[in-house]
Parts: sequence; structure tokens; C-alpha cells
Amino acid sequence: MFHVELNLKTLFSKGFLVFIMVAAFTTSCVKPQGTLEIQDYTLLANGKQILGHKEGLTAFMFENNLRKIAFQQFLADKYGVGSYNDVSYEVTVEDHKFKVFLYENAEIEKYFKVSQFMVTMAETEDNIKGSNQKFIALSIVNNSNEDCLTDGSLYQQVAIRYLKSLKDEFYNL
Repeated sequence: MFHVELNLKTLFSKGFLVFIMVAAFTTSCVKPQGTLEIQDYTLLANGKQILGHKEGLTAFMFENNLRKIAFQQFLADKYGVGSYNDVSYEVTVEDHKFKVFLYENAEIEKYFKVSQFMVTMAETEDNIKGSNQKFIALSIVNNSNEDCLTDGSLYQQVAIRYLKSLKDEFYNL
């Protein structure tokens, strides 16, 4: 009589080898995504759309300090903005009038790929005082409705200085 005996050890090693090869192949096909750290701020194109422009506004984006009050509350207290939703206000900087738009968290997710940015100020839930929004974005236009943060704008440096000082004031609360 013939007796056939399975060699389980050989089948196991072959199956394991096939599994390792399939796993290595599938992970090698995935493109690794790098993340960028926002040191101070970054300017991002194609943000909110306003009347008279085909492309969206350029946004000044920085990382939120979660240990501080909500940025919307900071702006409401500083400029007397009555609402925490759809925040926009007018300001005069260096004898020029501007209108500043604050992006809500959903708008930041909609217009910008925030997954490419690294969060460096991560906090536990107990330490979060304001909103849990990871990034804050602002756009600014002049009284002619021109994007002041776009490259080539005559107001770009004035707008950046103002927004940077606003960010620093918020961080130093």
C-alpha cells in the first residue's frame, strides 16, 4: 500500500514565504507621504472664493496653540466681532484699509490639504482650552477686493507683517 504523508512544515514555510512576498510587494507600491512642519507660517493659494476672482484667495496659515483660547474668541474680543461663525472684519494698517477673513476648520479642510502638514503642538484633551482646530488660516483683501497675500501684490509685505503680529499676539496671550 501506498501511504501519502503531508509535509506540514514545507507547506507552512512556502505559505509564509508567499505571504511575506505579497506583503513586501504591496507596501513597496505605496508612495510614502512626507509631512511638512510649519515653522512660523505658510502662504497657501486657492483658498476662499470672493466675488470678482476666478481663483481663490491666498491664505496665511499657522499652527493653532491649543492651550490658548479659541482664535475666533481672540478676534471677537480684539475687534468687537459679534459672531464666532463666518468671522471677517475690517482693519486699517499703515493707512490702508483691509478686510480679513478667518477660515473655519471645515473650510481649511476643504481648500487645503492639511494632512501634508505636521502638528507640533499636540496636547492632551485636558490641556486644550480653546478649539481643537489644528491650523488657523486667514486671508486679506484691500478695499478694491484684491488679494493682498498673492505673489506680486503691492500689499503683500504689509499684510504679512500685520498677520504675523496678530499671530504673535495670540501666541503671547
